[in-house]
Amino acid sequence: MLCGLLAVSASVAGAEDYARQFQRDCSSCHGRKADKTAFNKAPPLITLSEQQAVEGMTAIRDGGGNSAAARAKAKLTDEEIRGLAAFIQTQK
Repeated sequence: MLCGLLAVSASVAGAEDYARQFQRDCSSCHGRKADKTAFNKAPPLITLSEQQAVEGMTAIRDGGGNSAAARAKAKLTDEEIRGLAAFIQTQK
């Protein structure tokens, strides 16, 4: 029972970390609820499925570029991308 409780606590803490990370690194362009169109280029993130969000962030990270999105995503790990994509789904 304790292991299950610790796992739930860890996942809640992880979700809170991704919420803070989104607010710090993403919300200025994508909106606090992921509902804004960023620079009239990116669709509101809440319109994407979790898989589409993962694929989009990964493509921007791996494709490089000099946009604000590319600079912000350049340092994201696969785990962070999955966590942020999961967080975005909670904003729908």
